[in-house]
Amino acid sequence: MRLARALELTHNIASTPHSIEGLDSLLDPSLVEQALEQAGVATLRKRRLPLEVMLWCVISMAFFRRMSAWDVVSRMNIMLPGQRPLVAPSAVVQARQRLGSEAVRQVFDLTQKSWHEAAGHPTWAGLRLLGVDGVVWRTPDTPENRARYDSASNQHGDTGFPQVRMVCQMELTSHMLIGSAFDGYRSNEMKLAEQLIETTPDHSLTLLIAASILWGCCTNGNKRAPSVIG
Repeated sequence: MRLARALELTHNIASTPHSIEGLDSLLDPSLVEQALEQAGVATLRKRRLPLEVMLWCVISMAFFRRMSAWDVVSRMNIMLPGQRPLVAPSAVVQARQRLGSEAVRQVFDLTQKSWHEAAGHPTWAGLRLLGVDGVVWRTPDTPENRARYDSASNQHGDTGFPQVRMVCQMELTSHMLIGSAFDGYRSNEMKLAEQLIETTPDHSLTLLIAASILWGCCTNGNKRAPSVIG
């Protein structure tokens, strides 16, 4: 799928917040089932919110970012047939906790592989062109987030929001993500970048922005270290 087409579908889906039907244009439902299987998550269809439905809810929240999880479940008609149209907010929280994070990560891994294989990206000298760089994201200012992620600080104390540090790897001609690693604000980008080596595709050339990331990837003793340019 070309990036322009993916953006068009994303816009169309996000413009119709009362239906989830259009999501299968972007995401094959069989990939969701496969992600649950690979994550080892059992889903009981007798529940009002089986984990398969909850996983679709998490995906939907990426499109409808202004909605809470409860609003997504309540407004998008993803309940089991014959069930009441609304559920208690506590049921959504409990279902999200049962789902965990591994199934969501599996959805990312499976979709990025499928999309990249179908896209037929251009290459250079037979090599796929990839890039790695870091970024930080602000999170809600809660005691739990501060304890887990920390934040920047200055002479006046901590800054306004806890922050998550992310190192991402993307295909350069489309900007589609291939992999990512997350940790707290004070984590080292070099260490996060090292986590991406094992999943870097063969026959690829990776451009790295930071010299420290380049040094770490080339000297960590990993025999599978990819070709890199700083």
